[in-house]
Amino acid sequence: MKIFKSKNKIIYIAEFSLPNMSAYAVHVLKMCDNFSKFNRVELILPYKDNKYNFSQIKKDYNLKNKFEIKGVFNSKNSLNLFDRIVFALKIKSYVKNSLFSMIISRSIIPSLILGCSNIKNILEIHTELTGATKYIFKLKNIKKVIKNLKFIVLNFELVKILGLNNNSTIILEDAVESNDFKINNSKKIIKACAYSGSFAAGKGIEMIYSLAKKSPEIEFHAYGNINTLDKKFKDISIPKNLHFMGFVSYNKVTKILPRYKILLMPYQNKVGVLIKGIDVSKYFSPLKLFEYMASGRPIIASNLKVYRNILKHNYNSILLKQDNITDWTIAIKKIMYKKNYSYLGKNARNNAKNYSWKSRAQKIIKFYEK
Repeated sequence: MKIFKSKNKIIYIAEFSLPNMSAYAVHVLKMCDNFSKFNRVELILPYKDNKYNFSQIKKDYNLKNKFEIKGVFNSKNSLNLFDRIVFALKIKSYVKNSLFSMIISRSIIPSLILGCSNIKNILEIHTELTGATKYIFKLKNIKKVIKNLKFIVLNFELVKILGLNNNSTIILEDAVESNDFKINNSKKIIKACAYSGSFAAGKGIEMIYSLAKKSPEIEFHAYGNINTLDKKFKDISIPKNLHFMGFVSYNKVTKILPRYKILLMPYQNKVGVLIKGIDVSKYFSPLKLFEYMASGRPIIASNLKVYRNILKHNYNSILLKQDNITDWTIAIKKIMYKKNYSYLGKNARNNAKNYSWKSRAQKIIKFYEK
């Protein structure tokens, strides 16, 4: 594989600000960290709090290498269409005066504007598009733009939804740094079920609420940003055995998950994200899935086609119908009290090694060079 000239750099564009509580941030920072093994890397964001220095970022996300992070705006705000266009134009101006080897973007408008300016780049997209962005994305079909763009998506279904050309698209699952999860150093196992991630509709918190009511003798711990929790949970009585533990940094997640007896992934038929009106159930590649696998603990998950190529029932997980409370309750109690299901965690951890951030970065560089 060709390694880019050291005087040049990889420019990575993303549309979140730091500090951040999203899996999006984990994905981007881990990708930048692993691109840094091959080249200088510069991450461009809308905003980065100057008080949040790289040393703290490195600690929070278990980063191994150093790279630059720059914020375009002086203050943090919710990006509207105008802000995104300004963000894109500022990036275009900056890029035109930079030496770079590759540009990869998780932000659609900057990617299209760079393409219009005859600047080649890779655009990674994880969801279908809505609102004005959906219509702006049609600019990709302009001959001058499309010749300068390549695409990364998580699943072939998204290729069809976005109308992408197979020859200019690569499909890559999400990934994990298995060595971040030190399972041999974990403290005494907590005899409880854990969930980590977003509380958006369809991610499973509704199911966990029902499971907690059904099994009052079992503890359920849910880690995540409480602000993403549906308002209805503020108006109902929460079972005493269901505990919302709040958001914890990625660094702490790597220490927390390996300590639990069971990890839950009860996705529903429709899986929402923080963007309203989007159902990702047919094409997503949840970061949580790979973190759970790397944790080496038994996973109980909804039996969804989208990740059935990774999770195998009774091999590296227990896969159940997403709305069958009885089956989930039985499975939880079996693993918790009766049989030894440690082989599930061992197999999952071994499988997780096939989905490394380093391998993902190498595949992207090779794809860009074609």
